[in-house]
Order: sequence, then C-alpha cells, then structure tokens
Amino acid sequence: MGLSGEQETGAGLTPTFSEDILSLEVCGPEQEHFSVIDVPGIFKNTTPGVTTKTDMTMVKTMVQKYMTNPRSVILAVVPSNVDIATQEILEMAKEADPKGERTLGVLTKPDLVDRGAERDVADLVEGKRHQLRLGWCLLRNPGQLDLSDQALNRHAIETDFFIQKAPWNGLDKDRVGIQALKARLREILAGHIRHEFPKVCLLCVSYSKPRCLANRYKGQIRTQQEIKKTARNLLQV
Repeated sequence: MGLSGEQETGAGLTPTFSEDILSLEVCGPEQEHFSVIDVPGIFKNTTPGVTTKTDMTMVKTMVQKYMTNPRSVILAVVPSNVDIATQEILEMAKEADPKGERTLGVLTKPDLVDRGAERDVADLVEGKRHQLRLGWCLLRNPGQLDLSDQALNRHAIETDFFIQKAPWNGLDKDRVGIQALKARLREILAGHIRHEFPKVCLLCVSYSKPRCLANRYKGQIRTQQEIKKTARNLLQV
C-alpha cells in the first residue's frame, strides 16, 4: 500500500510504499463473499525526494503477486487519454492470464480524450482493436472540479455524460458506466466461482484427509471424480 508523510531520516528516504496490507472488512447478511484488492499503480520513473527504484520494484512485484493468483479477476484500468500501447499493465495481465479468462479491461477519463481521438477509444469498447476475451468497460469518474462540489451526484454526472456526449452515447449501454461494470463483474465472478469451486473442494479434502465432504455425505465420497460431481451439485443448489 502507499504511505503518506515521508521524511528524510539518517538512513535515507523512508519508503513511499509498503508490502503491509490495509484491510477493510465489511460483514453482514446481505454482503457479498469476495475481496477487492486495490494495488498501487505501476510507474516507470522515480520522483526525487518521494519515490525510489526500490519503490518501483516493490510495486511491480506486489501487483504481479496478486495478478498471478488463478482465483483472482484482473481489472486492468487504463486511462482513455493515453496511448494504450504504452500501458505495461496490459502486457503483465497477458503474462499472468494468457488465455484472457480473468482479465477485464476498464477505461477511464473519456472526458479528457483529445478531439478526433474518440474513435480509437470507442473501437476498444466495441472490440475492434486490442481485443480482450472479457472485453472492455468505460467509466466516467468525477474530476477534481466535480469533487469540489459537495452536492456531487457521481451517478448522475456519468449517466448524463454517456447520454449526451458523442460518440460515447452510441456505445453499447452494457459497456459504459459503473452500473454496467457491476453487472459485468457479477457475471464474471459467477462463472469464475463455478470454475474454481471444485478445485477448492479438492483442496479442502486433501487438507482434511477426505473428512471435509466425506463426513458430511456419510462416507459416500470415495474418489476425486465423486468429489467433483458433488461440488458441481453444490453449485446448483
């Protein structure tokens, strides 16, 4: 995570980033069972007096660790107003997820795209270039000026933008806005859970020496094939 209040010490500049995790847990009968991990953005140049090459390496290693977890879904966030070919995160995602089964592209800042360059961004959302198996979603988050307004309605600003501004108002509504992203993530997570749950059951059985499910089903489970079948049945409940 990122740290604030860096100061020079006798041993040099204190770290700007740490491998320690700041965890915020929200529990409740209506809450979903998943974790959101917000990792620092990758950077290629150091800032004198603020970041060092050690920080640069730490951040990249941290990001790679989470991306290579086969049970994670990668949200590759890229600003719309930059050349996508310069975004290292996309190459890292490809290395961690070669089949593209866990990578969803998220484009931001469409309001800052130069006039005349909008079509290039729209082509990404429509899957006409740099195709991702799970596709791209486009968000319009509040800018600094928007955040200064205490009466800010984030959803209203974004909704109006995608209704009124061309060419964004011509894009598939299932690919633009935070609500569309939430729906897409629910769909991806549901499929990912169905794919990974049998593996979790096998892992549970291997750790508990087949007591985890065998006890529950009164000794009926004897083989890995039976365990997989039971796991699939549980998913349908």
